[in-house]
Formats: sequence, structure tokens, C-alpha cells
Amino acid sequence: MLLRRLTFPIRLSDVEMQFGWERSRFSRITQLTAGFLWNRWKHLLHFDPTRLTREKLASYARVIKAKGAHFPFVAGLIDGTLQKNAHPVRNQRLVYNGWKRIHCLKYHAVITPDGLVIHVFGPVDGRRHDETVYKESGLSDLLDKHFWTPEGQSLYIYGDPAYSVSAHVMAPFKGPSITPEEQHWNTAMSKIREPIEWLFKEVSQKFTFLDFSRNQKILLTPCGLYYLVSLLLCNAHTILHYPEIPQYFSCLPP
Repeated sequence: MLLRRLTFPIRLSDVEMQFGWERSRFSRITQLTAGFLWNRWKHLLHFDPTRLTREKLASYARVIKAKGAHFPFVAGLIDGTLQKNAHPVRNQRLVYNGWKRIHCLKYHAVITPDGLVIHVFGPVDGRRHDETVYKESGLSDLLDKHFWTPEGQSLYIYGDPAYSVSAHVMAPFKGPSITPEEQHWNTAMSKIREPIEWLFKEVSQKFTFLDFSRNQKILLTPCGLYYLVSLLLCNAHTILHYPEIPQYFSCLPP
């Protein structure tokens, strides 16, 4: 029933006719099911050092290098996404993103070349910058502790120009006068970073309800819960069906 709710932006009155239940019952069941899934398995969307050992992370770096990365120690990709919401009645400024000019919630995620989301932070209000969200997430502490090869060399996650270069984060060269070598680096690494955009596209395509902003009413609909559960279900789909991202990197999910 939860999947029926998420896969298409249906009206509750239509579901009422299909299942023979009143709409309030259907809404209550889907919310309780989503809450159960999240409370039971939310740890799967947080960095797991027992599975993501130094050896495993080093193997991810080798896979990404084999795909054409110019740097041999990139083990994951990071990016933020905006999930559009209905126009709120109150406190509109808190969730208004001036760049996209929409009201939204923001998430950021880290993926590995096997297509799995290994860490998620959010939702936060949509006006915040990606770098701010990264600093608030506490991800830097996890990277400092765990992102190393077995030989003690630093591993990195690669993001877009919104992120600043730090101890375990790499980003493209920025500025109006970058050299041809730097431009060549940016071009090669952009092909490596592109799959994380596919992830966000996949979530919206598989769970179309999330992309129907009129139904995403903050304080009336559990928007953040539905999006996080959808990411959890996308991980399950990746393991079962070997979709686009692991095929691109030739990296089998567990």
C-alpha cells in the first residue's frame, strides 16, 4: 500500500474506490508503514564502518580509477538535492531557495560505485547552501575516522563546485582562468560525478509521488519521511536489479 502511494500521484478518493477503504485509513496506514520501515532500517542510510572497511573503500577507489578518474583515491561521490514542496502558508522564507526559486527541502547523499547510498543527511530547509549542509551533517568526522586505505593513505569523496576542498573532499577547479590541464581534470571528473545525479533522477522516477509538489505539504504530509524511505527502497532495488550506476562502474552491489 505504501508503494501504491509513492509510485504515482493518485488522489486519495481514487484509492478509496480501489481498496474500498476510507481515505483517512489509507493515509494512516501508509504513514505508519513508512514510519516502521524508517525506524527499523534507517541505520542502512548512515555510514556503516563494519561493511565499509578500509579494504572495501580502497576497492571502490580502484573501480572509480578504472573508469577514468585522474586521481586514484576517490571512493565515493557527494551531492545535494532539492525536493520541491507546495507553497507554504507560513514561514515561506525558511524553505525558499533563491537559486531555483522554489520552496523545497534539501538533502545530501554520498554514494559508492556499486550504486548504494551509504550516507544521507536531511531534510533541512531549502535555503541552505550545500557546503553549509555538509558542515552541519557531521560527515567530516566520519571521513576523518574511516576514509583511509589499509596503508594509511587518505581517501576522498568527490563533489560539485559547491563544496570546498578539504581533508577528504575533492571538488573541481574553480575560477575564471583555469589552465587547460585543470579544465581537462574537470571534464574527466565530471563524468565520474555524473552518476549521483542519476540517483536523484531514479528516486523521482520510481516514486513519482515525490515529484508532485502539490502533495508535498510541509507540516501536513511527512515529506522528509517519504523521501528517506524512498532512498531506502532504492538501495533495495539496486541490490536486487543491478541498475544503471553499478553497470556504469562495473561494480556489483552486495
